[in-house]
Amino acid sequence: MKYKFNKWLLIPAIILTAVLSISNLAGLGIAYIFKDTQVNGAENETADTVSANKDSSSVSNSTPTYANGWDDAKDVSPIYCVGSVSKVYATAAVMQLVDAGKVELDGPVTDYLPEFRMADERYKDITVRMLMDHTSGIMGTTLTGDFLFSDADTYRHDNLLDILSTQRLKADPGSYAAYCNDGFDLLELIVEEVTGMTYTEYVQENLAKLTGGINTGTGVTALYEENLIPAFSSSNLHYENEAVMCLGAGGVYATAEDVANFGTGFFAGNEAILSENSKNEMAIRVSNDEYRDGSGLGWDYVNMPRYDAAGVKFLAKGGDVMLNHAFLGVAPEENISIAVLSNGGSSSYNGMLAMDILDIILADRGIEVKDTDQPEIKVTDEIPASFDEYAGMYTSGNMRDGGAVVNVISFPDHKYMHVTTVTPFYADESDYMLTEDGVFVELAYKIENGNLGDVRIAKNPVKIKFVKNEDGKIYFAIDYQDTKVGLGQLERKEYVGEKMEANPISDEVRNSWQAVSGKDFMLYDDLEASRWYEAPKATVYTMDVADGYLYLNMSGFPRLLKIVDSTTAIAFQSIPSSANRDLIDIKLVRDENGLKLTTSTGLNCIPVENIPELTTDIKTIELKTMEASWYRIGADMAEYEIVAERSEDSSVYVYNKYGEEVFTTHVVDASSRTPLPKDGYIVFLGKTGDSINIK
Repeated sequence: MKYKFNKWLLIPAIILTAVLSISNLAGLGIAYIFKDTQVNGAENETADTVSANKDSSSVSNSTPTYANGWDDAKDVSPIYCVGSVSKVYATAAVMQLVDAGKVELDGPVTDYLPEFRMADERYKDITVRMLMDHTSGIMGTTLTGDFLFSDADTYRHDNLLDILSTQRLKADPGSYAAYCNDGFDLLELIVEEVTGMTYTEYVQENLAKLTGGINTGTGVTALYEENLIPAFSSSNLHYENEAVMCLGAGGVYATAEDVANFGTGFFAGNEAILSENSKNEMAIRVSNDEYRDGSGLGWDYVNMPRYDAAGVKFLAKGGDVMLNHAFLGVAPEENISIAVLSNGGSSSYNGMLAMDILDIILADRGIEVKDTDQPEIKVTDEIPASFDEYAGMYTSGNMRDGGAVVNVISFPDHKYMHVTTVTPFYADESDYMLTEDGVFVELAYKIENGNLGDVRIAKNPVKIKFVKNEDGKIYFAIDYQDTKVGLGQLERKEYVGEKMEANPISDEVRNSWQAVSGKDFMLYDDLEASRWYEAPKATVYTMDVADGYLYLNMSGFPRLLKIVDSTTAIAFQSIPSSANRDLIDIKLVRDENGLKLTTSTGLNCIPVENIPELTTDIKTIELKTMEASWYRIGADMAEYEIVAERSEDSSVYVYNKYGEEVFTTHVVDASSRTPLPKDGYIVFLGKTGDSINIK
């Protein structure tokens, strides 16, 4: 990730906060800690100074303007979920145990979690280090019970090992890094197993307090925090507060000051929480390949070219959950720690802002940070025959925005590269020219009828590089820069595509999947408070262009799967980067209750065609824990409103015919009258022994 310095940010932090609050950020908290400097004439000895390092000072603004429902004059430090910045906390916690000789960094996880099992014998080779640097080979993310409205249920913590015991690995442990949330929840369990403390207590006592953090907790404690930032959706709905219960991976809650102060624990010479050896271990890049992940232990980035060129070491971690977003950046040798937290936008935007603040501080010290100059691009219309092996069908993420697609690549007349991008919903075409340095660069316009007379390179073009592995597998990597006006520039360098092999299947197997192609399934077995019911739909599609494969769109996250037999389809990708994160296997299961779509993530679905119709005869819904009560809204009930008498431990969602949420009782002060759209769906959720009465 690369950021461009913006001179307009040379303004006081309090004004900066107000500007960003207006820009669709419901609330923004900024804290930055540094030594012996000023920012725009603002003395760093202020009333807001918070620091665990007596040689450092903090300039911060933690009472910003809030666009939605928060008292502007409220003199508080708002508490946010820091999302995946929590991974640095989990890593630091276990590294403390390494320092104490209680954990061996390269020891097997099974030494500390004897009950840890997986449906893949390779799990025995997973080490503690591999959990920290994302190289464990674990599929990615177990979803059950992770994001909850107004409920700190520990189901995920209590059942994680059971869920993982049914999963296989996607790769040999240690083979490559691909972002993996479950690894950090295993670190959470290791902390508890080794210390006998709850993870929340350990973080508060051994990380937060030792760095001056007084408002740090986890999803377990968040709902009791008076200063928890209010939860607003992008459509400005005020939701109940969220408890993120994947504590090691994303469930730390804190103020911006606390997070920035935690960052001081990584300053050179500061051993308040970790030895120099442990901090150095965390700062080692997992791979030297520029297109592989640049993560360290816990950190997303342990080097950035623009800072390396200026002689500045920089460590960074971003985090995103449903409503909150965070970024922590630390320049350990410069004694600078910056935390930017928000409940709008994204961690990428927060990171751009943090980088601009860092550039201001460094410039004040006489250190100039420059963007890398982009070389002139020279193209050729002669593609050597050696490139022919790269033609074919690829599984990949979309070149810019992510998401699963099929890319069909060809080289018409060996003059340019043509890419057809296909999903069940759309097809698109784009063309690329070969550059003199052997990569392909995106064109502004598609070439018509082979006419190369007016070739123009796109603005911020995607560059594609093909790589053939020692095992014969072919991948492609992209190099893409995206400029966000007023914030800076993001750079994405990553392996994102893998050439697909033919997967011949029988007519019987093909017909089995075509029978469910395009049919909707609905989530039915998560906790009542789960946020996954906001996007509960899963749909399987077969595609003629990729016979033998399936396209799965589940909760808005598309994936491409390989058909194994008439009931099973699996993730097959081996892309050596975080393009291979969060893989999933699915299975069609029939039992006495009918067909189900089961997944390796722990979330399972039922077909909408099996959902009964809600009629005026239904007066009471008997609820069951982890079992949703779904109904279709037929013609008799369409356009009516109902009143659902329910307990606080139950909830109701209503969806239109496309499965899009139109009502939920998790909105604060939601109406007691629930609308029923024609051909839509309604689901009632709660706990066994409870019921909802309908009027």
